[in-house]
Amino acid sequence: MESPPGAVIEVSTECKGVARRDESRDFDDPFSTCSASFEGSVAASPSIESFSTLQDQDDVADLQYDGRELQIRVDNPQKLLSTLETYITFRVTTKTSRSDFEETEYVVRRRFNDFLWLREKLVQNHPNNLIPPLPEKHTLMGQLDRYSKEFILHRMAMLHKFMNRLADHPFLSFDANFKGFITAKPSDFTVLRKSKQGLISRWTDSIQNISGIYLAKGRPHDFDLMLNYSQSLTDKLTSIEKISHRINKEQQEHLGELQQLHPVFNLWSSVEPELGNLLATIGQAFESISTEEQTLVNEFPHITSQPLKEFLLYIDAVKESLERRDASQIEYELVLEELGKKRAEKEQLQSELGQNQETNSQSYAFWKSPENKEERLQKLSASIGDLIKLAEEKQDQTECANETLRSDFERWHLEKRRDLKQLFLSMADAQIKFHEKSLAAWEQVLQDVNKEGRQQTN
Repeated sequence: MESPPGAVIEVSTECKGVARRDESRDFDDPFSTCSASFEGSVAASPSIESFSTLQDQDDVADLQYDGRELQIRVDNPQKLLSTLETYITFRVTTKTSRSDFEETEYVVRRRFNDFLWLREKLVQNHPNNLIPPLPEKHTLMGQLDRYSKEFILHRMAMLHKFMNRLADHPFLSFDANFKGFITAKPSDFTVLRKSKQGLISRWTDSIQNISGIYLAKGRPHDFDLMLNYSQSLTDKLTSIEKISHRINKEQQEHLGELQQLHPVFNLWSSVEPELGNLLATIGQAFESISTEEQTLVNEFPHITSQPLKEFLLYIDAVKESLERRDASQIEYELVLEELGKKRAEKEQLQSELGQNQETNSQSYAFWKSPENKEERLQKLSASIGDLIKLAEEKQDQTECANETLRSDFERWHLEKRRDLKQLFLSMADAQIKFHEKSLAAWEQVLQDVNKEGRQQTN
């Protein structure tokens, strides 16, 4: 999925009476005192100036159908100022041909915390599915960069991928919270966010940490393979990321030295009249090469670093889904373990009741009387019946979780192959273009040298 083309940042300081054309249907963020941005509310700032180099936004909302029933675009980040906080919202444009939507087009504006809420609800309501990742939250060390062009554009691109992965999912795209996220007006979305989670969600929360205490005993072999593969892939991509960073650092150092050669050769050409043209040509070659290497260094985060980090986050989401699957199986195994204890207790009690009644003396306590044991036996029988039903339910849930996750893993494998292929091809293309242009610069030097040699010969 390609990143949304173009973005604009605006700073909204107060609400005014005229709505923007493409946001008139979405007076947005319900948690701000000013819930939409308007014409005339844009303040001059370095953030806005840095975004002015991007494509014009007049046609951004013109999202053309590409054959999918549901397509989403996340773009147009805006910085909003309220009395309590400053934050960024993103425009979420949806076009659909599905009959379960009342309209064919929706435009809403959501902030990053809204995306976090959506993913948490999907994890709660669909613990058996592989839920795509969101970009990482900014750290305290990166607080000053949270409104930078690079940070916001990277976050916007990942949010765009997140929403389209959900839109392409055959099951998650029908979730009520997801549909409310992309369609609800501000007041309705506020109600949706404040709605209390149900019993199933609370139950899901209560078992999320089970896998951290117990280990699943009967995990299917293919899930063991998936876990090992995920860890291996993490190690390999982490190594690639470290090596790429080291190469980029060396390129930066090389660029610094290369940039010093151009003025040196220019100065040299001024004091060597006979070699002046040749030295000036070599200086131009160094200048051209340094320009291309500067481009390569600047593009490194977008070509290599950010895609690798995004893919590592996706692998973490895979591991999280495996943990949730293990939690479901562990709960089933705990029920079986409890059932085994109850059955053993019942057999022991039946054995005691079958013993010779003469061994019971008057000194026995009431709780050891045969009558009380009969009551305990009846309770155990009822408890065992309930546990058998519960075990059958947990077994069905575990099998359902297995099949659901296998389907999502198969979908992830296809997406992984495509994304990794695109990532490595982009890395290769960037290096090839740099070396091709460097070679062209030196070939031009060679042509000038040969030309000057022929002239001197003649």
